[in-house]
Amino acid sequence: MVTFMQEFITEDQHILFDGTKIISNSQKMTINQIGYNQEENYEPQINLLYAFAVNSNTPVYYRLVNGSVCDVTAFKLSLQEIQKKRLVVVADKGFGSEANFKLLNEQEILYVVPLKRNSALIDKSKLKTGDKASFEGHFMYCNRLIWYYKCGEVFVYLDGDLKNEEERCYLRNVGCNVEGYSSEEFLVRQFDFGCIALRSNLGCGAEEVYCLYKTRFEIECLFDFLKNLLGQDRSYMQNEVCLEAWAFVNHLSLMMVYRVYDLLRQYKFLSKVSVEDFLCYLKNRTRRT
Repeated sequence: MVTFMQEFITEDQHILFDGTKIISNSQKMTINQIGYNQEENYEPQINLLYAFAVNSNTPVYYRLVNGSVCDVTAFKLSLQEIQKKRLVVVADKGFGSEANFKLLNEQEILYVVPLKRNSALIDKSKLKTGDKASFEGHFMYCNRLIWYYKCGEVFVYLDGDLKNEEERCYLRNVGCNVEGYSSEEFLVRQFDFGCIALRSNLGCGAEEVYCLYKTRFEIECLFDFLKNLLGQDRSYMQNEVCLEAWAFVNHLSLMMVYRVYDLLRQYKFLSKVSVEDFLCYLKNRTRRT
């Protein structure tokens, strides 16, 4: 299975990395652990790490990870299996640990990784002045004005629209007496709103790094296809061999889904027919035949 996946990963690709949770209540496996996800589900879960190639617009690699395995270990094992060095890795902020940065630099892999807003690597002095003259410049992204400056390998961006939206949302929660929100905490966090910090060793400009990071929505679409279109947000496998086979079949299915998606986009049918509609049509046609 790894050999098969390696054939779809070429040098100089832009690879998106992210993970999601798969529910599994099997009593016969140890890979599923009690955990927490964004849906506030505390059932036993398996971590599913995925890699998506932006250049070819296709999922190219996955790895099932025990809930007790730390991110850096899973990331290291994945890079070893991929066996390619000339890659540009675009990852989620969950991968932004010093251990992962050290690993990427040792492997001479280029990367764009967001930092958590409380990271000590972010110099917020220019944000706190409110003086745009201290920034290095600005650019437009999807009709949004983005200001930026750089500190070492860290690009700091200020999105005014995002800042207003986050401030409005926070103060709305303060007004509704939502637990954990207060006027005092708002003042503490006021310089975090609208701030995006990206660490990168690409050696290119701020706008290119930002645009590359924004391709991350592609892997979010991948998880949406997996869980909603294919309905594979939960596994009923009872041993790890069957689980691995189940995950590989899902991977092949995702690759075919993206081929259908690319064909629909190539022939400009996406405005009329979704991937889900097209697959339903094929299923019904098969049944009638």
